[in-house]
Amino acid sequence: MSHLNQWKLRNILQELFVDPDSDLITKKVTAFLLKHPIPMTDFPLIKGTYSRTIFFRSDNGFEAMAARWSRGTTSPIHGHPYYTLYYVVNGRLGIDNYKKAADRIEKTTSEILSRDQFLSFTGKPGTFDNHIHKVEAIEETLSIHISSNDATKGEVFNYAG
Repeated sequence: MSHLNQWKLRNILQELFVDPDSDLITKKVTAFLLKHPIPMTDFPLIKGTYSRTIFFRSDNGFEAMAARWSRGTTSPIHGHPYYTLYYVVNGRLGIDNYKKAADRIEKTTSEILSRDQFLSFTGKPGTFDNHIHKVEAIEETLSIHISSNDATKGEVFNYAG
Protein backbone atom coordinates (compact mmCIF):
# COMPACT_ATOMS: atom_id res chain seq x y z
CA MET A 1 0.00 0.00 0.00
CA SER A 2 1.63 3.16 -1.11
CA HIS A 3 -1.07 5.82 -0.90
CA LEU A 4 -2.27 7.36 2.38
CA ASN A 5 -5.93 7.04 1.31
CA GLN A 6 -5.56 3.26 1.16
CA TRP A 7 -4.44 3.26 4.80
CA LYS A 8 -7.32 5.53 5.79
CA LEU A 9 -9.83 3.29 3.99
CA ARG A 10 -8.32 0.21 5.60
CA ASN A 11 -8.81 1.78 9.06
CA ILE A 12 -12.45 2.59 8.29
CA LEU A 13 -13.05 -0.97 7.07
CA GLN A 14 -11.37 -2.46 10.12
CA GLU A 15 -13.99 -0.73 12.29
CA LEU A 16 -16.94 -1.42 9.95
CA PHE A 17 -16.16 -5.13 9.58
CA VAL A 18 -16.25 -5.83 13.34
CA ASP A 19 -20.06 -5.79 13.36
CA PRO A 20 -20.92 -5.53 9.64
CA ASP A 21 -23.97 -3.58 8.56
CA SER A 22 -24.37 -3.59 4.76
CA ASP A 23 -26.03 -0.18 4.55
CA LEU A 24 -23.47 1.46 6.82
CA ILE A 25 -20.54 -0.07 4.89
CA THR A 26 -21.99 1.20 1.60
CA LYS A 27 -22.64 4.68 3.00
CA LYS A 28 -19.24 5.16 4.67
CA VAL A 29 -17.08 3.59 1.95
CA THR A 30 -18.72 5.48 -0.92
CA ALA A 31 -18.58 8.78 1.00
CA PHE A 32 -14.90 8.23 1.76
CA LEU A 33 -13.94 7.30 -1.82
CA LEU A 34 -15.84 10.26 -3.25
CA LYS A 35 -13.70 12.64 -1.17
CA HIS A 36 -10.46 10.61 -1.08
CA PRO A 37 -9.75 8.89 -4.40
CA ILE A 38 -7.06 6.24 -4.63
CA PRO A 39 -4.63 6.56 -7.56
CA MET A 40 -4.95 3.95 -10.29
CA THR A 41 -1.17 3.78 -10.54
CA ASP A 42 -0.99 2.23 -7.05
CA PHE A 43 -2.10 -1.08 -8.59
CA PRO A 44 -0.53 -3.23 -11.30
CA LEU A 45 -1.90 -3.15 -14.84
CA ILE A 46 -1.87 -6.53 -16.59
CA LYS A 47 -2.67 -6.28 -20.30
CA GLY A 48 -5.67 -8.36 -21.35
CA THR A 49 -6.99 -9.00 -17.84
CA TYR A 50 -7.32 -7.36 -14.44
CA SER A 51 -5.23 -7.44 -11.29
CA ARG A 52 -6.74 -8.14 -7.86
CA THR A 53 -5.09 -6.56 -4.83
CA ILE A 54 -6.57 -7.44 -1.44
CA PHE A 55 -5.86 -4.57 0.92
CA PHE A 56 -7.92 -5.72 3.89
CA ARG A 57 -9.50 -8.97 5.03
CA SER A 58 -11.17 -9.45 8.43
CA ASP A 59 -11.40 -12.60 10.52
CA ASN A 60 -15.15 -12.84 9.76
CA GLY A 61 -14.50 -13.11 6.01
CA PHE A 62 -15.27 -9.56 4.88
CA GLU A 63 -12.68 -8.30 2.40
CA ALA A 64 -11.77 -5.24 0.39
CA MET A 65 -9.88 -5.39 -2.86
CA ALA A 66 -8.90 -3.17 -5.73
CA ALA A 67 -9.25 -4.36 -9.32
CA ARG A 68 -7.29 -2.61 -12.05
CA TRP A 69 -8.87 -3.49 -15.38
CA SER A 70 -7.14 -3.46 -18.74
CA ARG A 71 -9.37 -2.00 -21.47
CA GLY A 72 -11.54 -4.68 -23.09
CA THR A 73 -11.18 -7.22 -20.28
CA THR A 74 -14.34 -9.25 -19.64
CA SER A 75 -15.09 -11.34 -16.57
CA PRO A 76 -17.04 -14.59 -16.72
CA ILE A 77 -20.68 -14.48 -15.63
CA HIS A 78 -20.51 -14.93 -11.88
CA GLY A 79 -22.22 -14.41 -8.55
CA HIS A 80 -20.98 -13.11 -5.21
CA PRO A 81 -21.40 -13.63 -1.47
CA TYR A 82 -24.45 -12.10 0.20
CA TYR A 83 -23.02 -8.54 0.40
CA THR A 84 -21.07 -6.86 -2.39
CA LEU A 85 -20.15 -3.26 -3.19
CA TYR A 86 -18.44 -2.12 -6.41
CA TYR A 87 -17.14 1.44 -6.65
CA VAL A 88 -15.50 2.84 -9.79
CA VAL A 89 -12.62 5.07 -8.75
CA ASN A 90 -11.60 5.86 -12.32
CA GLY A 91 -12.68 4.59 -15.74
CA ARG A 92 -15.86 2.87 -16.95
CA LEU A 93 -17.23 -0.64 -16.55
CA GLY A 94 -20.10 -2.22 -18.47
CA ILE A 95 -22.23 -4.52 -16.33
CA ASP A 96 -24.61 -7.16 -17.73
CA ASN A 97 -27.00 -8.43 -15.04
CA TYR A 98 -28.57 -11.89 -14.96
CA LYS A 99 -31.12 -13.82 -12.93
CA LYS A 100 -31.64 -17.51 -12.31
CA ALA A 101 -34.58 -19.03 -14.17
CA ALA A 102 -35.21 -22.74 -13.56
CA ASP A 103 -32.08 -24.53 -14.83
CA ARG A 104 -30.51 -21.56 -16.62
CA ILE A 105 -29.75 -17.86 -16.25
CA GLU A 106 -31.31 -15.01 -18.19
CA LYS A 107 -29.85 -11.60 -18.98
CA THR A 108 -32.03 -8.90 -17.41
CA THR A 109 -30.33 -5.51 -17.77
CA SER A 110 -27.13 -3.75 -18.77
CA GLU A 111 -25.63 -0.62 -17.31
CA ILE A 112 -22.45 1.41 -17.30
CA LEU A 113 -20.67 2.48 -14.15
CA SER A 114 -18.41 5.52 -14.47
CA ARG A 115 -16.11 7.35 -12.08
CA ASP A 116 -17.59 7.74 -8.57
CA GLN A 117 -20.57 5.49 -9.35
CA PHE A 118 -21.28 2.31 -7.42
CA LEU A 119 -23.55 -0.70 -7.03
CA SER A 120 -24.21 -2.58 -3.82
CA PHE A 121 -26.22 -5.73 -3.23
CA THR A 122 -27.37 -7.69 -0.23
CA GLY A 123 -28.66 -11.18 -0.97
CA LYS A 124 -29.12 -14.45 0.83
CA PRO A 125 -26.44 -15.15 3.50
CA GLY A 126 -24.36 -18.29 2.99
CA THR A 127 -24.79 -18.32 -0.78
CA PHE A 128 -22.41 -17.30 -3.57
CA ASP A 129 -24.89 -16.65 -6.36
CA ASN A 130 -25.98 -13.14 -5.40
CA HIS A 131 -25.92 -10.37 -8.01
CA ILE A 132 -25.14 -12.55 -11.02
CA HIS A 133 -23.35 -10.41 -13.59
CA LYS A 134 -20.57 -10.02 -16.14
CA VAL A 135 -18.18 -7.07 -16.22
CA GLU A 136 -16.39 -5.51 -19.20
CA ALA A 137 -13.82 -2.74 -18.91
CA ILE A 138 -14.86 -0.11 -21.45
CA GLU A 139 -11.61 1.68 -20.70
CA GLU A 140 -8.75 1.16 -18.28
CA THR A 141 -10.45 1.20 -14.87
CA LEU A 142 -9.78 1.02 -11.14
CA SER A 143 -12.62 -0.29 -9.00
CA ILE A 144 -12.88 -1.04 -5.29
CA HIS A 145 -14.82 -4.15 -4.25
CA ILE A 146 -16.10 -4.96 -0.77
CA SER A 147 -17.48 -8.46 -0.14
CA SER A 148 -18.87 -10.36 2.83
CA ASN A 149 -16.60 -13.26 1.93
CA ASP A 150 -13.85 -14.17 -0.54
CA ALA A 151 -15.27 -12.93 -3.84
CA THR A 152 -13.45 -15.66 -5.77
CA LYS A 153 -15.83 -18.19 -4.19
CA GLY A 154 -18.65 -16.74 -6.30
CA GLU A 155 -20.49 -19.22 -8.48
CA VAL A 156 -19.56 -19.11 -12.20
CA PHE A 157 -22.30 -19.56 -14.81
CA ASN A 158 -22.55 -20.54 -18.48
CA TYR A 159 -24.89 -18.56 -20.68
CA ALA A 160 -26.13 -19.63 -24.09
CA GLY A 161 -28.19 -16.70 -25.20
